[in-house]
Amino acid sequence: MPVGNNQTTGVMKESGWFPGIKLAGGEVYGFVFVAVLAGVLYWLVLNRTRFGFDLRATGASESAAAASGVNAKRMALTAMLISGAVAGLSGMPILLGDTHTYSLSFPSGLGFIGIGIALLGRNNPVGIALAALLWAFLDKASPALDYAQPEPYDKEIAVIMQGIIVIAVVVSYEAVRRWGLNRQQQRVGEELAAAARANADNGSNGTNDTVKEATAR
Repeated sequence: MPVGNNQTTGVMKESGWFPGIKLAGGEVYGFVFVAVLAGVLYWLVLNRTRFGFDLRATGASESAAAASGVNAKRMALTAMLISGAVAGLSGMPILLGDTHTYSLSFPSGLGFIGIGIALLGRNNPVGIALAALLWAFLDKASPALDYAQPEPYDKEIAVIMQGIIVIAVVVSYEAVRRWGLNRQQQRVGEELAAAARANADNGSNGTNDTVKEATAR
């Protein structure tokens, strides 16, 4: 349905709207309860089901997952399909709770924002919730930079901060992961070396006892 230079699907019926939560400072999307439920389901499926175990195994090592009987390719495809469906929910609060129509002016890039928030929260439901709050704060506070005193700032600073935070978290997480892996390998090496020395000592003691017995005879 054309409206001026904009293309829109038209306003949906009020029965399809998702009511919000009115507060003193404004209104919160009622879809927040769906987000909480999705986070709980995500944790349960990933950590308490066989499917979640196979999915985590595939993400950790496809070859190891395949060796244990998991179809790694099918699991990767399933994960992509589910991820796409869940990513589509990111636009539902605005669609059902605010605009009630889909048009050319509808916010774009919501899926990529979700990826950044997931990276920032390290794929943990609680971490994702905290990362979403931080991201929303920076996003909503950025317009005020244009009116800062005594001199205004470019509101794109908030976007730069979001990018820097994500990069810093991803790099630090990878550095800690590699340090932990190297530390684990070093500890295993030390344990194997200690076991080898113990076996060597036991072997030499056994040889000495044999020599003593032969001499006594």
